[in-house]
Amino acid sequence: MNTRIISVGILLLGTLFSAPFTLQGQGSRTPITVNGSVDLVSRYIWRGLEIGQAPSIQPDLSISRGAFTLGSWGAYRMSGPGILETDFYISGEFGFITVALWDYWTFEEGRELNFFTFHEPSTSHLLEVQVTTSGGDRLPFNLLGSYFFYGADPTRSLYLELQFDHQVRETSILAFAGAQAKGTYYGPKPGLVNVGCRVSRPIRITEHFSLPLSLSVIVNPLIGSTYLVAGCSFSFSGDRSDSLSSPQSTTMMKNRLFDTESPRR
Repeated sequence: MNTRIISVGILLLGTLFSAPFTLQGQGSRTPITVNGSVDLVSRYIWRGLEIGQAPSIQPDLSISRGAFTLGSWGAYRMSGPGILETDFYISGEFGFITVALWDYWTFEEGRELNFFTFHEPSTSHLLEVQVTTSGGDRLPFNLLGSYFFYGADPTRSLYLELQFDHQVRETSILAFAGAQAKGTYYGPKPGLVNVGCRVSRPIRITEHFSLPLSLSVIVNPLIGSTYLVAGCSFSFSGDRSDSLSSPQSTTMMKNRLFDTESPRR
């Protein structure tokens, strides 16, 4: 990946997200929405892999215009040695399909760091194209596909995940089964790597404040690991718009822990 490609990408993103300010000056009601969240999890488990080997704080900040979202997500362990992560993503929703491009960047404290090293094989970046299809309210199933097309995974791994999303009053239940269809990033061979269930609901603290909590059981059959993960989330959302509401993503992948995005997610 050379400097010219990176520069063109930055220019295109800048054009996309500067457009709303120009349009609003001409009387358009196209909204801009800024979203942020901070998740605290007992372990950072992503697609059946334990990353960081410690409790993790995971901030996310994004800006949306219509069906498009640009954001950054991170995961930083709270104690001990391990991997840290800072990611960037852009996504677009097209009906029941969401397409996203992720740049995952992992690093460790105490080692020489250079975010702008994109040359293979020395780069620690992973570039991924991700497609999610949602069945909506009538069909509570989602299908996620992920392909590493550049970077630190020379095997170009392909990951597929089926999700069942169900709501019972205030309790959300998400069952998922994910498999490595190609490559060796998630395990030594193709197979199931991420099977489990997440249960989440808001816990009322006071009359005006509730804390979203979640519990997840995650199994990686390919490497024989099992995890029980607890988490809580804090979030905010704000519009820059003349209208009272703005379109929001229901499948955006902000929180990578469960890839519900929900994204991510």
